[in-house]
Amino acid sequence: MTNLLGLLPLLSALVLSIVLLTSVVALFRRHQHPWRIFQRAIGGASILAILGVIGIVPAALWWLPWLLTLALTAGVVVACRRLLVRTPPTEPTRREAAHLTSPGLLNLGIEVALYLALLVIALVAG
Repeated sequence: MTNLLGLLPLLSALVLSIVLLTSVVALFRRHQHPWRIFQRAIGGASILAILGVIGIVPAALWWLPWLLTLALTAGVVVACRRLLVRTPPTEPTRREAAHLTSPGLLNLGIEVALYLALLVIALVAG
C-alpha cells in the first residue's frame, strides 16, 4: 500500500500532463472562440504551476516543463493565427460548434481564480 501511495504524485503528474497535452492538441487542431483560447491558455498555465508546486519532475528532466510550456505557447499562437486568418466553418459539426461557442463566465472566473491562487502560493513560498 505504501508503494502505491509513493506513486500517487507521479500518477497525478501524469494525468495533469495528459490533460495539458489534450488541450494543446485542441489548440493546434480546432478553430476556437477567442475566450476559449484564453481559457485553455490559463488552464494550461495552471497545470504547469501545479506540476511546479508538486515538484515531481526530477532534476535530470529539467527540460520537460519547458517543453510543455513551449508546446502550450505554440498552440496559443497557432490558434490565434487561425482566428485572424481563417473564417470559422459555415456549417460546423457538433464538436466544432462546441469549440466555437464562448465558455461560460463562471468557467473563466474559476480558471483565473485558480491561476491567481497558484501565483500567490508561488510568490509566498518563494
